[in-house]
Amino acid sequence: METMGERIRRLRKERDMTLQELAGDQLSKGMLSLIENNKAQPSMESLSHIAAQLNVPASDLLEESSREKLKKLLDEAEGYASVRAMDEGAREARQKLVRLIAPHLSEMGEGYESGRLLEMYGRSLHDLDGDGWEEPINRASAIYDSLNIVPRRAAIGMFRAQLLFAEHEYTEALETLNREREALDQRGLFIEPMTRLDFDYLQAALLYAVGNTEEAIAVMERALAFSREHDLYYHMSDWYRLASIHALMAGMDNEYWHYRTKLRQYAEFAEDKETAGFLDFLDIHELNSFRNDYAEAYRRIQDWPDDPETALPDPLHSPYMSLETGKALSGLGRHKEALEALERALVPREFIHHPIDLSIFMEGEAYKAESLWETGETGRARELIRDVAERIGPLPRTPYKNRVQQVHERLTPH
Repeated sequence: METMGERIRRLRKERDMTLQELAGDQLSKGMLSLIENNKAQPSMESLSHIAAQLNVPASDLLEESSREKLKKLLDEAEGYASVRAMDEGAREARQKLVRLIAPHLSEMGEGYESGRLLEMYGRSLHDLDGDGWEEPINRASAIYDSLNIVPRRAAIGMFRAQLLFAEHEYTEALETLNREREALDQRGLFIEPMTRLDFDYLQAALLYAVGNTEEAIAVMERALAFSREHDLYYHMSDWYRLASIHALMAGMDNEYWHYRTKLRQYAEFAEDKETAGFLDFLDIHELNSFRNDYAEAYRRIQDWPDDPETALPDPLHSPYMSLETGKALSGLGRHKEALEALERALVPREFIHHPIDLSIFMEGEAYKAESLWETGETGRARELIRDVAERIGPLPRTPYKNRVQQVHERLTPH
């Protein structure tokens, strides 16, 4: 394999340039000779100067000598990047990834390996609340653009929208997502089916977040039609969950049971335990929040599988079940037990940002306020429900928001 020094020498000779001519006024002839003979490594500044003198991109000089090295680096980095944010050891994995890539930043060229490494490095810096994550993300985006790597370029666009979403800047997040997608469409690039569905799903979720329900449903229906047309099951469970929750909130009984049936069929077809567990959870949630049948909800909770993998494998779901347990106990008048359960229903704030999810937990806080009131802690109850009412105020109108406001009116003096 041709080394970087050998490549520089070859390109110099192809152009009939002497060592002095290539060195110019920024390098010594002796240093250039050492570089060509692989006895010295140029700084990025020197490499950029040599590339400019040879009239080639700096990446052309790096490519052969560093490509294999970057491939090996990428394989190791992907292992750390595969650890999900909610998984145990996620922060340690991000720290290791940053320490792995940082010493090699000066070696990054314009190939896919460099783009992916820069993307992972920038994302990890952001997850660790570090400064300087924008520059590697922007560099990665430019590399993907130049190589027309649409899925990865789209992933960065969605990442930018999700950053705003995590700050609860829902309108700005939707505008950013639409702008990123339009940029790809305007270039006439083919967007792969799964990338298209990723865009559609995030767009529908953001439309729900800003209260534009009709357009969210339209996006969802187009995506489901597209999935059927292409025989795809990607995001299928997610789509039907969105649709079922919306139908439940809107009191659309026929549509709700239609989408529940679709979810059940998908869970059985795909042998998806997580989707099956979600359906069981949804039954309990409906009994508590929409039928106020707390006795039946609690009976279902008692029948909930002890095996978490059979119930809801995703660790994010455990606070939801503690929440439903607390709501059922509060509704049954077992307020001390309810408060114990609701104390376990801690909102994983770094993961939950959608206004519907936030509203569900805030409704749980309203139940907590009621139980505090019934156990004689009226001051804490009023303080809590005032805080919850203020936080839920800017969120879209939902049955959860209605309940919070009802409890607020009942517990606070006018």
